[in-house]
Amino acid sequence: MEWVEYRRDGDGHARFGRRTWWWTAVIVATLMAIPFVGGREVAEGRAAAVNCPAATYTVVSGDSWYKIANKLGTTPAALTAANNATISTMLHPGMVLCVPSGSNPAPTTTAASATTTPPVAGKVTIKQFPVQGTCYFTDTYGAPRSGGRAHEGVDIIASSGKYLYAVDDGTLTKQYIDAPGTLAGNGWRLTRADGTYFFYAHLSAFAPGLKVGSTVKAGQILGNVGMTGNAGTPHLHFEVHPGGGASVNPTPTVKAVDGCKVTAVPPQPGAPATTSPPTTTTAPKPTVPPTTVAPPPTTAPTPTTPTTAPATVPTTPPGSTPTSGLWSFIAPVKALDTGGAKLTPGGIRRIAVAGLTGVPAGTTGLMARISVRNVATGGYLVMFACDGGVPPASTLNYNPGKLNATMTMVKVVAGEVCVLTSTAVDVRIDAVAVLAAQGVGPQAIVTKRALDTRSSTPIPAGGTRSASIASMGAPSGSKAVTVSVTVIGPVAAGSIGIGPCGGTPWIVPFAGGSNQVMSGVIRTNDAGVCISVTEQAHVVLDVTAVWTGSKSLLPVTPKRLFDSRTVGMVTSGGRFMSMALPAGVTQAELTVALLGSSSNAALFVWNCADKVPTAAAAYTPARSNNSVTITLNVAVNALCLSSTAPVHVLIDLAAAG
Repeated sequence: MEWVEYRRDGDGHARFGRRTWWWTAVIVATLMAIPFVGGREVAEGRAAAVNCPAATYTVVSGDSWYKIANKLGTTPAALTAANNATISTMLHPGMVLCVPSGSNPAPTTTAASATTTPPVAGKVTIKQFPVQGTCYFTDTYGAPRSGGRAHEGVDIIASSGKYLYAVDDGTLTKQYIDAPGTLAGNGWRLTRADGTYFFYAHLSAFAPGLKVGSTVKAGQILGNVGMTGNAGTPHLHFEVHPGGGASVNPTPTVKAVDGCKVTAVPPQPGAPATTSPPTTTTAPKPTVPPTTVAPPPTTAPTPTTPTTAPATVPTTPPGSTPTSGLWSFIAPVKALDTGGAKLTPGGIRRIAVAGLTGVPAGTTGLMARISVRNVATGGYLVMFACDGGVPPASTLNYNPGKLNATMTMVKVVAGEVCVLTSTAVDVRIDAVAVLAAQGVGPQAIVTKRALDTRSSTPIPAGGTRSASIASMGAPSGSKAVTVSVTVIGPVAAGSIGIGPCGGTPWIVPFAGGSNQVMSGVIRTNDAGVCISVTEQAHVVLDVTAVWTGSKSLLPVTPKRLFDSRTVGMVTSGGRFMSMALPAGVTQAELTVALLGSSSNAALFVWNCADKVPTAAAAYTPARSNNSVTITLNVAVNALCLSSTAPVHVLIDLAAAG
């Protein structure tokens, strides 16, 4: 099955594309796991003869162990145990089963039972379908899950970021926060007046202003579809608990108000249905960026002297929510897209981010992914807090005809962040994570090469390759990885998509022919990271950190730590780089710019106390300026550098922890 997808490409042009509907795989896998009557049995087995001490049930066409258990008001485990069977035991019409004691079977035990009173879940009615369309769901209630669990809900599969609605009037009685090892991830418990509660899991973000104790109306937005917790693809796990008791099959409940084709947002209580687009303003254009000299021909901003003074770790601004230095990932939300109205060179654009979907009003830090388009001449972009001057550091060096994209962390002051470019370009910025009281932090590793298609075959046009969590050095349950991605020899201009396998990718355009680089913090799941291209190309994926555990990382005022233009190019002979960092800092997010190499250059960067990595942290094609974001162990306040070809290296500090 395929579907036609309408989207805009990186240059804003409308485009139709076709791709395989991955829901098909989900459906097939689900159906293969459920024995059914009238088809091929999925495993050999037959219930042993038993003498039923109580009521019996006669199997009818279309039955499965799960469906029968639901009809009888019992569990699949209790039903199979009462019949000396297993979930894989074949059923056939006319087979007589023993009803477990304590069950509530249908009035008869003959074939007519297929048309008797509906299961108890059908008695739970709701006013609103819980997910904004388009979406899909099928009945998997009771299906086995890891750890011997059974599935207690219905999975409604939809794109990340779709709205989630209150299914009835009620009160939010419990909030679940995503943390390493949790199953539900972000979630809500919505309880109505009769005690029945509804459980929502795997949200990417909560709707602003809601908290435990908030009363909501049917149709009110509660948050957004995501894949936090133990989720392999974006979806809502939805449960129904009548009277506050055990769960019942919610499939009949949601099916009765199926809204998977409904994309319109219902009217919201006291507010518009959708979030207003972010507003941006342009500050008066300075003649040159404050606190920095005019950029040299390399296009990277340069301080008057190399700066190695300790960076200042930010404190919590008055009135903001205290944070632990941990990050909560949200469904990507657009903060800025100039869309042809290019930024004015040297002008400071203020971007309002507080209040965007998933971004709390009091957040003090933002993780953002940045892409630059329509580049006529090379230049640089700086993203920074709006409470000071433009720092003498760059976030991204961009070039004509290249893949110009990266990710960074930035302090949020009074709900805003600022951005400046040295030339007129179009810029797209998306918020992907916020500083939060609960979340995850990065664990820096010795740079690890997770994928290199040059050892096999290039990724074909429309093809996908994956990197497992093991190949990335990431433990099970990791939320993200910090990566550098090199696209090598694309046969034509196209785009690359990278993201969690089965999830929503970050899609960035690339040019044809030449090698190109991008970097960022990329969401992952236990299935790993998947990379797709629209035109044939080789791809190399290098990992510098995995996002798991509770190590903090806070954005700082960008600071230049190293500039080889004052001491000479970095070569294969290596260079020792000392740093003056605040006491206790053990890891840092760094922006590494490579400038002025006459040939292709791969840069190796590592903590001098670690072993020399076999994978490069950054790369630049000949005669190109390029920059990447990496997360490194800086515990000894010194880094070692080595390059395959002479290249100037600039290293700026963006975050420390």
